[in-house]
Amino acid sequence: MGGDLRLGIFDENGEGEVVGGIVVMRYGENADSVIKAVKAKMIEVQNGLPEGVTFKTSYDRSTLIQEAIESVKSTLIEELITVSVVILIFLFSWRSALVILIQLPISVTIEFILLQAFKQGILLLSGEPIY
Repeated sequence: MGGDLRLGIFDENGEGEVVGGIVVMRYGENADSVIKAVKAKMIEVQNGLPEGVTFKTSYDRSTLIQEAIESVKSTLIEELITVSVVILIFLFSWRSALVILIQLPISVTIEFILLQAFKQGILLLSGEPIY
């Protein structure tokens, strides 16, 4: 015989007990907007908590999402520069380079529009879509 299971209480680094919670997002929702809404709600709720009780986030995906967006932006810029230089070197044509510089961002934008239209995520193989 023993005590009943205590749900929602964790031990934090052996220094005491804390109450834990997990935010579960619905399938197909925008992770970035959900995280921002949860953070806004946490600030609102924090004002009503007793003195000494605070929120502490242990895992936050928002930094991962922002880094992924920045990675796509920087990769696109690197791709534009590399393709332009290669075309200029081998074809000696600034017009051809300009055409590619215009086509690459348009094609990537169309890709994202089609992924959104068909409700598909970028990470099709991992099972976790990012919209």
